[in-house]
Amino acid sequence: MKRVLLFFLLFTISKYAYSQQLLSGSYKDKELQLVLSDIESKTDIIFSYSKELIGSMKITLNYKEVTIDELVKVISYETGLQLEQLSSQQIIITQNKQICGRIYDAETKEPLTLATVISSTEQAVTTDSTGYFSFESTSSTDVSLRVKYIGYGDQTISIPLGARCRDIYLDPSPESLDEVIILGYVTTGIDKYEDGSVSIDTDKLGILPGLVTPDIAQSIQLIPGITSLDESATGIQIRGGAPDQNLIFLDNIKLYNTGYFYGMFSAFNPYATQKAKIFKSGASPAYGDRVAGVIDISTGNEIPKKAQGGFGIDGLSVDGFFKAPVSDKVAVYLFARRSYADVWKSPTYDGYATKIFKNSGVVTNANNEVIEIISDDEFDINTSSNSFYYHDINAKVLVKPSDTDQIAISGLLTRNRLDFSFENGGEIRDDDLLTQNKGLSVHWRKQGSDLWRHDLKAYFSEYTSDYLNVEIVDNMLEESNTRNNEISDFGIDYNLTHYFPNGHIAAVGYQYTNADVLINIAKSEPLEPDNLEDNFESKEQKLNTSHALYAEYKHSFGNSGLLSIGIRGVQYSSLGQFYGEPRLNLEYPLSQAVRLKASAERRYQPISQLVEFNQTELRLENNLWTLSDDEQFPILSSTQFSAGFLVDYNGWTIDTDSYFKKINGLTSYTNGFSNPIIELSEGTSDILGVDILIKKKIENYRIWAGYTYNDIVYQFDALRSDAFPGNNDITHNFRISNTYQLNNWQFSLGWSYRTGEPLTPIASYDSNTAFATFGDVNSSRLEDFHRLDVSIIYDFNFSKEGKWRGRFGLSVLNLYDRKIPLSMIYRAEDEGEGGIELKQVVQRHSLGITPNAVFRVFF
Repeated sequence: MKRVLLFFLLFTISKYAYSQQLLSGSYKDKELQLVLSDIESKTDIIFSYSKELIGSMKITLNYKEVTIDELVKVISYETGLQLEQLSSQQIIITQNKQICGRIYDAETKEPLTLATVISSTEQAVTTDSTGYFSFESTSSTDVSLRVKYIGYGDQTISIPLGARCRDIYLDPSPESLDEVIILGYVTTGIDKYEDGSVSIDTDKLGILPGLVTPDIAQSIQLIPGITSLDESATGIQIRGGAPDQNLIFLDNIKLYNTGYFYGMFSAFNPYATQKAKIFKSGASPAYGDRVAGVIDISTGNEIPKKAQGGFGIDGLSVDGFFKAPVSDKVAVYLFARRSYADVWKSPTYDGYATKIFKNSGVVTNANNEVIEIISDDEFDINTSSNSFYYHDINAKVLVKPSDTDQIAISGLLTRNRLDFSFENGGEIRDDDLLTQNKGLSVHWRKQGSDLWRHDLKAYFSEYTSDYLNVEIVDNMLEESNTRNNEISDFGIDYNLTHYFPNGHIAAVGYQYTNADVLINIAKSEPLEPDNLEDNFESKEQKLNTSHALYAEYKHSFGNSGLLSIGIRGVQYSSLGQFYGEPRLNLEYPLSQAVRLKASAERRYQPISQLVEFNQTELRLENNLWTLSDDEQFPILSSTQFSAGFLVDYNGWTIDTDSYFKKINGLTSYTNGFSNPIIELSEGTSDILGVDILIKKKIENYRIWAGYTYNDIVYQFDALRSDAFPGNNDITHNFRISNTYQLNNWQFSLGWSYRTGEPLTPIASYDSNTAFATFGDVNSSRLEDFHRLDVSIIYDFNFSKEGKWRGRFGLSVLNLYDRKIPLSMIYRAEDEGEGGIELKQVVQRHSLGITPNAVFRVFF
């Protein structure tokens, strides 16, 4: 027993002595194989390796009095090979899958601690106190690394597998403010930033269920807390707010209409919208005049090195784009798109048209049982005719006259025209709608020094909506309704930002806006003694100028945390008052994997949309913008608090947010109740919600599930004495999606479910007089909605060089063709003591099975 103990003691001592043996040597550009042989001759160590692996690799070393362990680390660092000790005397050398390096300041050569390194395989690490990073690569090919650090310009490099550790130098750049904390938040191209925003990059956007083009308006609806109640592209509701409560910019141009075909299609050309940043809460005080979310879209700001473009066709439109450098300082962008439904109606168009034009006159009670069918007003796509087209043009000029200046000039034009008519028993009804956006913006950014940045923006936006509805009976004009809404909006924004050491940033700004809003509503009938009071024309023009001052302080912690405190003060001429809007946003990492977040804000909105039901047959996209006046239409105000946590670990992402929002200044005209409202009334909304996202990535497969709980409560004393569910109170909203990439193929399958929309039921109905009585406001619900969507995309090259690339895609919405009413609206007239005569019941149904296909060419 003593001999055994003595043996182990001697073995331990010899091993310790071996590890502590100090070596010195110097080699300059010498073959690695000879260096290893020399080390073997000076020690008892034996290196085992493949000669093919070592090859003719050379190395330069200069070391003095270092241990074998330390020398092995140096050889590994210099060669990129993996040296593993198998025993006290044997070290095996293999191909190293370790990616490593050190990050330095390019000017001071000091190491950068806690810099973020993100690989093309979405692995993310931070550097230690010496600027060193390393991780085991899961790729079998070269790895692309993106290096980020607050106050420095991002750098992307490609490292071959097995390469030696790299020294990477970052240049200071105060413009580098935004820190990505999750790359591929939902799927590729959708990232999460430390300021709480979510960014969508259409150039990198992966396949999504039911989509074959990177549509911004549809893509953001995959984010919990963002939804559309009517499956449209424009009906986006963010955390219980109405669509008109969202602030939407395209290249700094404020937009008032973002859809075509009664809002079903997005007015954003998918290949013009390069990047979009979305705030559900906690937005900078530079954003004002809306009380819900912010959607800030850009067509891009880079001067390409060479000309690039593309063109394609899908089930609705044809489009093309072109980006080209005029010189190394000037570039031009051009994007254009046009629908072709006026030439040929595709199956994709027919699917949407059936939804839009199918209006049924079914009268149901609180139990959704059919009481009566009003057949006189029923029409659908099979008994009607329609002519529809849209087109849009975006153009941009980028100028970089110096290293510190950048000028961007952008313009846009969107136009949507629809003529719909149907005939029933000698009665003809016709709806004619034209909507149009025009806009121009200029943005000058100057980096005055490493510490100052100036931003000057100016925009002009013009929105026009013209609607005409006529009824003809026996070739005689029975009734004519017109509705016109025009907005001219001009704004200037100046921002000055100062960068302090250690991640402290301060900004101040001034904004001026001038909005001129026209509303014209008219109704005419043949003049007869009993209808003289029915003819009317109401024309109203309002002007609002605003002056806003804002200030914001940000502190970016070295661990990718962020504290933002802001204040915005604004004065509106149409209201004659001054309003203060405090903002707070905090994101703080408790560890590499877990972050806490919280936000609080107060916001005001001086312009809203009226939902004017009685002057249109189709009842879609029939909203009229009007300015607040402190009389009929009060200013909207919102107070919101939110808190949650974010976990990102080993391919898992879990993001939760709980929030409370209170909105004051709502009116019955701006919220579009389904029952006939006789008088204007004012109310409030309390919104309690929870957003949850769970995502898992396994190599090329992703699965994510999003869930939103909302409890939206209205208080309108003139409508109902107690609180009741809001019109957009969708209690449960759930979506699960899958994507998989196999070589050049992409597949996606997604299922969505939500509870039905609140409904005011009909308590009783007399079929002889068509008189109806209504139950309590929003005391019933429509049936629950669910849908299954699928997409397939194949990418290919026309040539080996890859200069010309192609894409083919197929998608199907509502794969199992389930069609249900999504909303119900009553058209009625008050007959005095005789009661309320029910004229029409309009049910908006969900989409049926709707296919789409795309073919694109890129060069």
